[in-house]
Amino acid sequence: MLRPRVMSHTGRGLPRRRHARGGMLIEVLVSIVISAIALLALAGVNASAVRYTKMSQYRATATLLVSDLGERMRANKGVAADGVVVATGFFAGVYDFNATDFAAQATAPAMPTQLCNTAATTCTPQQIAELDMAQWRLLVRTQLPEGSIWIARQAGQTAADVWVAWRDPAVATSDEAPALATECPDGLNLGSDLSVRCSYFRINL
Repeated sequence: MLRPRVMSHTGRGLPRRRHARGGMLIEVLVSIVISAIALLALAGVNASAVRYTKMSQYRATATLLVSDLGERMRANKGVAADGVVVATGFFAGVYDFNATDFAAQATAPAMPTQLCNTAATTCTPQQIAELDMAQWRLLVRTQLPEGSIWIARQAGQTAADVWVAWRDPAVATSDEAPALATECPDGLNLGSDLSVRCSYFRINL
């Protein structure tokens, strides 16, 4: 006696299951690719955030340093020349620093022989300014990468233009370089080096 062959459901079901499994594998691969692209984008955003945070930190440090310099200048303001009286302190240009370029400021400044650090010490405005500048330049050098300065007193005004410069290690591509060549003064002689950042300040006494 022959039995009927029952294959309709089982025979047709196996290929469908194989097809479904192949489709699921493709979906998983697509999901992995999309996730990888999203993670790469997130990593790029995170790297940019770190760079910009560091840049802001450098600029904040430069602002605090210039504020300190302004207080030193005010404490040693001196008097302006009037034809009879000789200019002293700030008015004598003792805080000007515009003859040394970026490369020449690579070494830490030496402290003057007169430190003006005892009650019995009598220092002239020139000696006080020399100590102020040596201490301040050392602060700039230690708190900023290759920190350098450029100071030019405004003639006829109780004011000074100050640039604080540093080498920014985060500058990796041209789009992160300074947008304008005038960000740094010409006297620093930076040439085509775009990894140096400058912040400009005006100190009014």
